[in-house]
Amino acid sequence: MSFLSFDRFITPAIIQIVFVIGLVVIGLSTLVGVAGALFGYGGLLHGLFALAAGALGVLLWRVYCELIMVFFDMRTHLEKIAGR
Repeated sequence: MSFLSFDRFITPAIIQIVFVIGLVVIGLSTLVGVAGALFGYGGLLHGLFALAAGALGVLLWRVYCELIMVFFDMRTHLEKIAGR
């Protein structure tokens, strides 16, 4: 019954799954970018740029997911404060 009354949120668990899926997508796109730059239309500099962009993408994805988790953590702490 807690599912219907929103006593417990399912979004934090879903965010962890979405985070892993996002990491896989970022990793694959980085590999494609590096391979395309090295073996196709770019060169070493373009490959390094693709690698740096992938690393920045992972960092920004982590920060974004953490921000979503912070909002749910704030709700938990506000419930404790309201209970006092």
